[in-house]
Amino acid sequence: MSAETPQQTDSVDTPTLPESCPLDKLYRKRVAQGRDLTVLIADWNLERGSGKTTLALQLAAHFDKTEEGITQDKATLSAHELMQAYTEEPTRSGIMLDEGQAGVSNRRSMSGINEAMRKIVGMGRVEQKYLCLTAPGVHQIDKDIRNMCDVWIFVTSLGEGEMFRVRYNPFEDHEVTDSWGTIQWNADLPGPLQDTYQNMTAEKKRRLRGKGDDGDGYVPADEVEESIESAREKAERQKRNEIIRKIYSENDEFTQQKLADTIGLSRSRIGDILTES
Repeated sequence: MSAETPQQTDSVDTPTLPESCPLDKLYRKRVAQGRDLTVLIADWNLERGSGKTTLALQLAAHFDKTEEGITQDKATLSAHELMQAYTEEPTRSGIMLDEGQAGVSNRRSMSGINEAMRKIVGMGRVEQKYLCLTAPGVHQIDKDIRNMCDVWIFVTSLGEGEMFRVRYNPFEDHEVTDSWGTIQWNADLPGPLQDTYQNMTAEKKRRLRGKGDDGDGYVPADEVEESIESAREKAERQKRNEIIRKIYSENDEFTQQKLADTIGLSRSRIGDILTES
């Protein structure tokens, strides 16, 4: 199947999908049925910076048929704000949740956020909203939610991805996917979408500094590993020091020097440990 590319129209400054694209055909069918549509966008190699956000914004803009188009209230990093937009924005709005693994993670499958998201994706038909979720990987999203998505798009390179139609197999309890070919998009966003993109980028940076809403700030993976290793080393030192104090207090034959020689620390360090509270 040839690449399907969002194009710029002459009348409005938003991208469109060609009518031959199967995703656009599904979208038009859902519009006729008065039903919602949910697209999950992830990266084939679990990478960041591959254009998932720009694709999600362009698809949401294509789906949105309201007068105001995609506003900052319709594009968010917060699952709480997404639920608010879903219920309060006009019918036939395109909305998106960027970095969806933070709000609908498979590690928080019993959270109130995930329960509400299940209702949105699984039962929210009367609202007629067209939702785009992004995440580094499909399986970072709660299983029930990703299985309810209509289409998965895996970004394979900057500006190109593979589309898959998703259906659920209740007998084997897993999703079934059919390949829908490729999709291509331009990384350059038109003015209004660029403003929304920059606003979301600023919010991501704010969360990276630990100031995210509801404690959902983003922390770089290397910092997480460093924090874990530091905590592990601290716990090991505390346990070692407790054993040293116990041995010294319960065994008269162990002098500080003998403890130092046995454990491999200096006598002065043993003295410090014994006097620590």
